Amino acid sequence: MKNDKTGFFNLPSTRITFRYSIIAIISIVFVSVILPTLLNYPPDSINTPFDVQMTGISYSAQYSLVGVGSLLFVFIMVRRLFKPIDLWFSDTNPKKFKDKKRIKKVRGKCFSLPYIIFFTEIIIPVICVAFVLLVTNSHHLIMIGKILIILLCFLLFFAVLSYIFSKGLYNSFLIATYEENTYIGLRVNLTKKIALQILPICISGILITSLIAYSQTVKAKEDTLFSVYNKDLSKYFDTSRIYTIDEIQYLLENFSTYDSSHTKFIIKPNKEAITLDNSELSEFIIEYTTQISEHHSGRTYDSYAVDTQGATVKLLTTEGYCYVGVLYNSSSQTTIIMLVVDFIALIILIVILLILFGHSLSNDISTVTSGLNDIANSASDNSNLPIISNDEIGDLCTSYNKVQHVNSENIEKIKSSQDLLVERERLASLGQMIGGIAHNLKTPIMSISGAAEGIHDLTDELNRSIGNPVVTEEDYHAIAGDIDSWVDKIKTHTSYMSDVITAVKGQAVTFSETQVFPFNIEDLFKQVDILMRHELKSALITLNTKNNVSNNVTINGNINSLVQIINNMISNSIQAYKGKPNSDIDLIANLEDNTVIISIIDYAGGLPEGIRNKLFKEMITTKGKDGTGLGLFMSYSNIKAHFQGNITFETKTGKGTKFNIIIPVNM
Repeated sequence: MKNDKTGFFNLPSTRITFRYSIIAIISIVFVSVILPTLLNYPPDSINTPFDVQMTGISYSAQYSLVGVGSLLFVFIMVRRLFKPIDLWFSDTNPKKFKDKKRIKKVRGKCFSLPYIIFFTEIIIPVICVAFVLLVTNSHHLIMIGKILIILLCFLLFFAVLSYIFSKGLYNSFLIATYEENTYIGLRVNLTKKIALQILPICISGILITSLIAYSQTVKAKEDTLFSVYNKDLSKYFDTSRIYTIDEIQYLLENFSTYDSSHTKFIIKPNKEAITLDNSELSEFIIEYTTQISEHHSGRTYDSYAVDTQGATVKLLTTEGYCYVGVLYNSSSQTTIIMLVVDFIALIILIVILLILFGHSLSNDISTVTSGLNDIANSASDNSNLPIISNDEIGDLCTSYNKVQHVNSENIEKIKSSQDLLVERERLASLGQMIGGIAHNLKTPIMSISGAAEGIHDLTDELNRSIGNPVVTEEDYHAIAGDIDSWVDKIKTHTSYMSDVITAVKGQAVTFSETQVFPFNIEDLFKQVDILMRHELKSALITLNTKNNVSNNVTINGNINSLVQIINNMISNSIQAYKGKPNSDIDLIANLEDNTVIISIIDYAGGLPEGIRNKLFKEMITTKGKDGTGLGLFMSYSNIKAHFQGNITFETKTGKGTKFNIIIPVNM
């Protein structure tokens, strides 16, 4: 989707309305054409002056009103329902992608609107047609019921088509608004989706087929009855003579019908109707008989879509021409019941089959989903999905296994590259640290060298004094005491050097070191002090160490890993001062609720806003080309994985930053 195209014709509501309108127009035109055939409309009864006389409006005008009304309603409804979507796609502000509330609303509409419009497309035209039929004179309930049933069938079919053809457009909207963890709408079962698309078509097909079968059955019966009565009436009445109304009525009373329910009638020249069973003739049959029946061999009809017809003969009377005929109903209750039973049975069967099919397909997909979840949660990178079918599901499994193979190779390459990056960062830190350690070792080495020179001078003095009567016993004790003093100094310096070597040796290991031993905060801070002393001294920065944790409280883990993490944070704080001398960094340890909190605090102005949200999620650096971004990223991962702890931070622009290393301990 492109936001630079925000004109009316490019709005989502306009595009979707166009698709729905095309389907609606095709549906209305198709139904208006096929409806007279399905319902056996009387010939010459629609789109004629007779049609206007009977209904007040022509057949084509009726459907034009229905079409315009339906399209207008769809347009208004879609424009209203799509307003949030239109506003979102018309907005050129990039910040709209960060507005989770708006995105949720847009995506919710895209998920729900296809179903809302699906049912609206069915209900609204039915209401419109029912309204038009009721306000016209063609108000036979049987006719209205048949028309609405047929209309409903076609609307179900076309609603499914519009749903299918418009789904791609909704999908494009969902793709345009998709971000990780965005709203996916209410879950709709796959079986229901299949039923929504297939069941309406099945219902429509069965109903239309049943109506066609019923229509043809009725038509055959009507043709037979008309043929018989038309022949009998022509033989019984002499169309060449002039009758009186009474004579015609007398003859008609003696005319035999093939069923007692058939009605014999006379329509006088003044259009007054007489029935021999005292029933009433409709205005439709009177007008159709007098205006049109002659053009169809005397065949007449009771109304639109009503299975009542008649055979008539035109006779000359002393008052003018009249029409004599027999009215008969060709509907078959047995046929209707049989069709209804068959329809219900077929629908039940189809529903059962759809449920079974939906469950079968859903189970196949669930198997693939389960396999994907197993692979995602598995420690092995070589797991594959089993091929469970030889269709598209099987193709999906095969394709995924190919991707999984390539993905496994890429993961190995990434791990290898990551190990190289981590090793590079570690060696760079170790190299920088050893430079400072070498400087720190010069002082004890020089002191040891001086002590050795002093001991050497004392041993020479001792050798020269042997046998000298002037030298007393107290003099020998004094020489021995001086030698002990120099030895104590050598021990102190060698102990310091041993601690330095131990600390350096510990830092030569990587973060993957798995050795776990208990250690206390004092040991931890001691190694930090040894390893960071030179870097702090060179930067003219003071490390203020404060340990508020008893030595009885120990941490289980690799002390060297934690030393590396703290040293990295202290180095970051040193660099945050950007060469500003006489600054302070606080290293504080506290115990709160069986949790040790080690805080590294600087006062260098705070972290840039652009990296705060990414600090522990990505390998980012503020050191430019000299940084890899591994420091805090790997520190956070190490604390999570090896100490079951956490790292948090607090920063204030213009003030400083406080990092908290939180590690649970056993008391």
